[in-house]
Amino acid sequence: MKFAAAPKFALPAVLVFAFALTGCGFLNSSSPAVTAGNWSFIATSTVTPSQISHLGGSLAISGSNVSSTMHSDLPCYDVSAPFSFGGTLQNKQITFTSPANASGQVVTVIASVASPTAITGSYTVTAGGGCPADQGTITAARVPSMNGTWTAPIVGSGGSNVTLSMALTQASTASADGTYALTGNLTYANSTCSLSGTVTNSYLAGTMLVINGATLETDSSSGDFEIPDALLNNSSAPTSFKGTYSVVNSANCAGDTDTPTFTKQ
Repeated sequence: MKFAAAPKFALPAVLVFAFALTGCGFLNSSSPAVTAGNWSFIATSTVTPSQISHLGGSLAISGSNVSSTMHSDLPCYDVSAPFSFGGTLQNKQITFTSPANASGQVVTVIASVASPTAITGSYTVTAGGGCPADQGTITAARVPSMNGTWTAPIVGSGGSNVTLSMALTQASTASADGTYALTGNLTYANSTCSLSGTVTNSYLAGTMLVINGATLETDSSSGDFEIPDALLNNSSAPTSFKGTYSVVNSANCAGDTDTPTFTKQ
């Protein structure tokens, strides 16, 4: 999976979600069946057992109306622009609909609400545009805020004992494209390349992350790095994320790469 570093996520194919949300007595009649916010859907294929795909983005509820703006890395789906779809909430049941994509592919998700922040069910993908049909199970959860400090060793980028710490702040509301902006400060330890920096043009959609950083180098010049393909380890209670760290611009370490795991402190 590869996300573009500068543009936001995209999905030319449109998905149709039909959520059959069952009432289990955990909510009163005036409460929404699901809690609005950043949601992650993880699809595990039973056709291709090793295939695990992600959908993620914002979900909002206003009265009986439900709206979502999400992104996906399902096979044959390009992660480069958002897609939107809406639905209605009635008696703890939600139905999302949107037009099919140019290839005629349609994804259907039928799921039940286990709690206001958790959904489980199944999905199907119709064949189209040379892409095969697919089906499997799906689990979804509301993803909590990433606010906090995340730290990882960066091997081979300015030394053998380099540590990068990111003090991240997540936007409380989604951007128009369904992503949640990330800002913050960077601190390097034991690096001959970078001293500090700031998080720029970074965002979260479900458990999918893109992080870009502008750095102050040890020779007082400027540098840049990107992590365009990171994933949180857990939807409902993330404690780490892993992605490809690549130095884009640096006086001493340009071109250095690593696949660190950042752990929440």
